[in-house]
Amino acid sequence: MATSYFTLNYDTTGPASPSISINSGATYSTAVLTTATISTGDGTTTGYSMQIWGDIDLSWGITNGFFVGGATAATQANAIWQTYATSKQIQLASGDGTKNVHIVIRDDVNNPSAQADTSIILNTTLPTVTISGPDVSKISNQTGKNTATFSFQSDTIFTDYLVKVVSATSGDNTTGVTVGVVNGSTNTQGTNAGGFAANTPTTVTIKGADLAVASSGDGAKIIKVFVKNQAGLWSA
Repeated sequence: MATSYFTLNYDTTGPASPSISINSGATYSTAVLTTATISTGDGTTTGYSMQIWGDIDLSWGITNGFFVGGATAATQANAIWQTYATSKQIQLASGDGTKNVHIVIRDDVNNPSAQADTSIILNTTLPTVTISGPDVSKISNQTGKNTATFSFQSDTIFTDYLVKVVSATSGDNTTGVTVGVVNGSTNTQGTNAGGFAANTPTTVTIKGADLAVASSGDGAKIIKVFVKNQAGLWSA
């Protein structure tokens, strides 16, 4: 039987509710290579494509099909339409600081969505600790001679700190033993989710009895301070 008609779907509506987040919405990234999570409110995404641009490493973006070869900036004008995916690796542009990334999703008949945006702070630099002191170079357990005092400060806001006895000056925060406070030492460790201020001294006292618990026996003890910045990086 001959057919004298057909139906034709007319669609001018772009994908609904476009969204992009980096590293599951984290505030900070300590590495340039990140993972973007992408979504749209549309139930079916067959034949969809997307453009991603922003503070993305230009050479990496060209190599991985994000940008047109020879592009001079990571802008939408030189962003390539690529197959829609709910997860995509993105290498951020180098240099610590806030990185902005943008996306537009296009449906199977090329209707574009609204632009969606996200940002993340790239922090790849370890905090630096500066110690002033101590006021004495030798202590014992005898009253009046059992306390050493010093101060430290960090060049950036930090959320945690540890004062440890380590076996080598190269030791990291996972090595050594934190000096306790049972015998009167003060400020040998701390946590502040809001952050301790940068370039502001913290005064620490170490009692001989607490030092002996952290490292038994007479002799020279290496005391090292570690701080963790807001991105989660510990000082070296």
